[in-house]
Amino acid sequence: MAATSVAKTIGYYTVSEDERMGWTGGLLILNSSGRPLEFQCTLPVRPSKAHEILYGPTLRAHLIGEIIGELLIKKARTPLTLLCCDQAEALSLESIVDLPVVLVAEAAEPDEGPITEESLSGWQSVDFAGTHFWAAMEHVETVTEMAKTFGDIPDGVEPFDRIREAIKEAHSQIARQQTTPQSTSQVA
Repeated sequence: MAATSVAKTIGYYTVSEDERMGWTGGLLILNSSGRPLEFQCTLPVRPSKAHEILYGPTLRAHLIGEIIGELLIKKARTPLTLLCCDQAEALSLESIVDLPVVLVAEAAEPDEGPITEESLSGWQSVDFAGTHFWAAMEHVETVTEMAKTFGDIPDGVEPFDRIREAIKEAHSQIARQQTTPQSTSQVA
């Protein structure tokens, strides 16, 4: 009997913060050639003033790493073999998934603060699709092997742009729905 190989997939996860809309997360799952297999997007999350007060400076990490990320991972129907993120707060997802979670430092937004080797103590850089994926030491060998499997992916950063564009489109659809007058029907 021939052994069946499990399809390798790579997930890209990011969260966009919009002052008007709130926090929206997106998860794009690609095959080894970089083609989309699945996309999940949350509705905007708007923390209450009480949440902002109670969570204080940890609110961002809570939303990105615990609330939005966990929801998207659970909603995904396609099994993941690697999860890439562009926000250091998302690295905490490694505690809830049984797969490597890596940080694509080149994709991190500049206003989110610099990502330095000091902030990634216990992590190691792995060359992957023309970028550097920061992986936890215990996953470096696995991620290095996966880099060979995903050799057809031309750019390790670009999928984050796709997610952000899809989130912008979702926000514009929500805004259109909110401004469209509701039709009423009358029974004669």
